[in-house]
Amino acid sequence: MTSDQPVVGSAGIRRRVYLLMATGIFFPLAVMAATGLYWLRALDERVLAGRLSAAAAVAAHYDEHLTSDLEILQRLSAALSARFGDADLSDERRALRDAHVQFRFRERLFLLDAEQNVLAEEPTSPVSAAPREETSIVAEVLRSGVPRMSGIVVDERGRMVHEVVPVRALDGRIVGVVGGTFDPERRDFDKMLQHLRHGETGFAEIVDSDGRVLASTRPGRVGKRTECAAHLVSLAKAKRSESVGCRSCHAYEGASVQATNEFLTFAPLATAPWGIVMRQAAEEALPTEGAVPWYGVLAVLAAQLGLAGAFAWGAARSVTRPIAVLTSEAERIAGGELAWPIPDLGADELGRLGKSLDLMRENLRRLLDHVAEVNAGLEQRVAERTKELNDANALLTEREEARAQLLRKVISAQEDERKRIARELHDETSQALAVLAMGLEAAQDAIRGGRTPRLDEVKAVAVRTLEDVHRLILDLRPSVLDDLGLLSAIRWYAERTLETRGISVRCEFGELDRRLPPEMETALFRICQETMSNVARHSKASAVLVQVGVEGDEIHIDIEDDGRGFDPDAAARREGRRPWGLMGIRERAEILGGTARVDSSPGQGTRVLVRIPLPADASAAGAEEPPASAVPASGRGGRST
Repeated sequence: MTSDQPVVGSAGIRRRVYLLMATGIFFPLAVMAATGLYWLRALDERVLAGRLSAAAAVAAHYDEHLTSDLEILQRLSAALSARFGDADLSDERRALRDAHVQFRFRERLFLLDAEQNVLAEEPTSPVSAAPREETSIVAEVLRSGVPRMSGIVVDERGRMVHEVVPVRALDGRIVGVVGGTFDPERRDFDKMLQHLRHGETGFAEIVDSDGRVLASTRPGRVGKRTECAAHLVSLAKAKRSESVGCRSCHAYEGASVQATNEFLTFAPLATAPWGIVMRQAAEEALPTEGAVPWYGVLAVLAAQLGLAGAFAWGAARSVTRPIAVLTSEAERIAGGELAWPIPDLGADELGRLGKSLDLMRENLRRLLDHVAEVNAGLEQRVAERTKELNDANALLTEREEARAQLLRKVISAQEDERKRIARELHDETSQALAVLAMGLEAAQDAIRGGRTPRLDEVKAVAVRTLEDVHRLILDLRPSVLDDLGLLSAIRWYAERTLETRGISVRCEFGELDRRLPPEMETALFRICQETMSNVARHSKASAVLVQVGVEGDEIHIDIEDDGRGFDPDAAARREGRRPWGLMGIRERAEILGGTARVDSSPGQGTRVLVRIPLPADASAAGAEEPPASAVPASGRGGRST
């Protein structure tokens, strides 16, 4: 090493240190100032996001109650569909009277035909509570076949909200509607809204599809048209949440007030065309707004510029000399000369760096000796991994063979189901239609002979035939899955399959605030259907627990019974009678990217656990409404949820 090399190296490092120190002092200050301003803005955004989350939670609470109301009306519609159209309306009035007991907050229940004529009403009154003809909700339900909920209607009868559900005949035609009315002030909507009211200027409301107030934490606003009604109506129709500043003129309780700095939060309801609105003055909602002036940040930056040069000069003197020595020693080590130690450079950071570099020199020498041993071990590990891959390949081949057998079993099961349906149509439906034809012919002969025809038996045969056909339709595809979603379909199938066999069923469902893609809902329903069918056929259980919920980004399904149980490993090894149902459950779960596990032992019951990841576009799929043709129609005595 020559005498001028450290000088050249030191000069180059010195210039860089001056520049880096000046930049390192000034730039972090600028970044800190910008970050502080950004943090204040981000804090405001988090406050708005928290307000939006609170409004969405309250909206989900109202959605749960309104969905329960529509489910009760759906069951009432299914009960009325079998006997709708008879001249005697006593059964319809009795059904309305029984259903009215289940509606805690309902003033009236009503039944209309396709021409919007009132057939029955409970309780009766000289003035009907049914929607007027100028109200479009009944005509819309008759046209689309989809349950609807109106906004607030204010007339001489008072304030009321209508819930309307279509009534279908046995052939699927929409023959009328059944619905109910309630006063929103009696539903205690404002109690939940009180949790959204903050500060002295904050208040919360529920607005309908026309921008009218259904409930409010401010007295006297129910029934009035809210401020920014056009904008809120557009948000409710688009089912879009928003938390923004509102700088326009509003009229509160008839007095014009200039709202120059106010924040508005809106969260739509999924069940009804309503929305939750929160309003509060900006200076109360966002106390950080305008808290730090920009000229204060510039003053701090200017005061620190003079210190940057002094720090840079002192740092350069204390760093460049030891760095020159370390550079020379590092070049020697890089050349392969590992025998000479590095000189002591002191106890500071550079001295510790020299000691660490010397330790690295010693470790490098020992590492070269260790490389040969590592190579030998690596070859052994490669051989072990090759064996593991061969075993995994064999297992994969076995699973592919099992999947092929399962596919053949599925095809065979489909053909058997077609044969069963054809046999039932031939043995039951065709015979019933033949009996019906002969009964009609006998009635025709009786009329010609002047005798009284026996039409009661013919009618009984026709009703029984329609029930058989409706049962076949429900076995092929339950319409409740398309109408009310996965959870209602699982509850319906559990009641239909297990409770009818005397098995006690308890359904515990977590929050699922959106519809899943149709193919995913169908696969999950088939998994639950296969599991509950196995319970009904094989378990001899007395009680079944069905749990469905969402944890993180997965949907969890747990179905547990107290039956006799079985040995899953022994069942998988049994020749000739493999558990095709359990294999189908696992296959469906794997197709959805999830897992299915069966825990069981003889005498200890059985538990099926399914974990399926939610798709990234589940929210978009959940926003889609069910098609009009998917509304369920139940036969006499039928039940749908």
